[in-house]
Amino acid sequence: MRIGCDIVYLPRIKKGLEKAILTENEMAEFASSPKPSEYLGARFALKEAFMKAMGKGIDQIGFRRIEIGKEEGGAPYIVYEGRRYECSLSHDGDYAFAVALYQD
Repeated sequence: MRIGCDIVYLPRIKKGLEKAILTENEMAEFASSPKPSEYLGARFALKEAFMKAMGKGIDQIGFRRIEIGKEEGGAPYIVYEGRRYECSLSHDGDYAFAVALYQD
């Protein structure tokens, strides 16, 4: 098992980034999010954390192949190539922090 983490300074999130990193399902959630920069920053951080846990880079995987889902209670999870992986997100002020676990 490997672990990856990432932190994002939310004011650095640029408009238009959503098209590069979000899946179609995530785009629908993003469009209705009351805090779009938090939503986008958290997904960016979590996808980066997952790639780190896998030991691979953006050029090997790509953001849009990783999807972040939510359980009924709101807890996030990752779906990659049909498999579910555990993760966690946290926000504090201008920051989003993410942790992801990967196991073959």
